[in-house]
Amino acid sequence: MTLSVTKKATKRFIDWWAYLGFVALSLVLLAGLVSTSFYQNILSENILVTPGQPAEFKNIELKPTAIGALRIDATALLQTNRWVTYEIRIFDREKKLLAAAVKQAWAESGRWYEDGESGTWSERDVQAGLDLRAGDRPEEITLALNILEYTDTSGQAINEPLAFRVKVFNGAIDTRYLMAGAVGTTGMAILCLFSVLGSGKKTIAKTILDSDIGDRAILGGSDKLVKLSLDITADETSPRSLRVDLWVNDGYGEQIYKQSQTVVLKFHKDDSGDITKTTGKMVCYFVFEKRASYGFYAEVTPDGPVDKTVLTVREEVRTLSGVNIVAIPQPV
Repeated sequence: MTLSVTKKATKRFIDWWAYLGFVALSLVLLAGLVSTSFYQNILSENILVTPGQPAEFKNIELKPTAIGALRIDATALLQTNRWVTYEIRIFDREKKLLAAAVKQAWAESGRWYEDGESGTWSERDVQAGLDLRAGDRPEEITLALNILEYTDTSGQAINEPLAFRVKVFNGAIDTRYLMAGAVGTTGMAILCLFSVLGSGKKTIAKTILDSDIGDRAILGGSDKLVKLSLDITADETSPRSLRVDLWVNDGYGEQIYKQSQTVVLKFHKDDSGDITKTTGKMVCYFVFEKRASYGFYAEVTPDGPVDKTVLTVREEVRTLSGVNIVAIPQPV
C-alpha cells in the first residue's frame, strides 16, 4: 500500500544552540571594531635623542577612563645595520618615576648565498610601547626617552642623535586579547557547525560496488528527523546526471513511499585534465509518525558507469536551517 504522505518545509529540527559560537564570534569582532572608536590621538611627532642625554618632550594630562588606557608608542628610526637600546620613561608632576619600558631595537640587512643562488634579506624590530591607566583623579605626566646604548652591528659605539617617532593615544585597548578571543570563538563556532552536520544516530550504513542498494532498520517517531544520504561514485563514461529511484517499504515489505530524482554529477580530473571519476549525492529527510521497521531501497540508472553506491540513514538528526521533509503517517 502507498500511504498519503505529505511533503512540507519545516524549521522544527533546527539546532539553535549551534549558532551560539557564531554569536560569540560576532560579539568579539564587534568589540574589535568598536574599540577603534575610543582612540583619541594626543601626540604624533618626531624627536631627536642624544645617547646619554634623556629627552623630556611632552607634558600630558592622564585622565581616568572607563574603557581603554593611555598608550605611548615609540619607534626608533634606525639606519640599516644598527642597534639601539632605549628606554621610555613616565614621570609625575614631582618628577617621580611612574613607569618605564626598555627596548632593544635593531635593523639589519645583507645577502645570502646557498647552492649557487643568492639574494638579499632585511629585518628590523624598532617599536616599543607602554600603557598607563589613571587612578581616581587626573594627573599630569611627563614623557621622556633615553638612549642606553647605540652601536653598529660590529659593536662600535655611535655617539650621534637618533630620531624617534612618538605617538600617544588615549582610550587604547589591548587587541591581543580580542585576537585570542576571535581564534577561540572561531574554533567553537566550527565545532558547533560540525556537531550539527554529524548529528544523529546512524541506523543504516551500507556500501555496495553496484548501482542498486537497500537495507532495513527500526527507526522513526513523530519527534525524530530521519536523514537519508545516497553517495554515488561512477567512472569517466558517466553522463552529466543519473536518475535515482528511491522507495520505502514498511515492516511487511509493502511500499509506502516512492520518488524519482535526478542527481547531477561532479567530474574529478587529474593534473593532466583527464577525468578520473564522477561523484553525486542525494539527501532526503523523513518523519515517520510510527516507530517501526522500514526498508530503504535505491536504484541508479543508467547503471553501467556506477562503481559504488553508499546508503546512510540517520535518525534524531538536527539541522542548521529549515528543510523539506516527507511526512509519513501511521498506517490506518
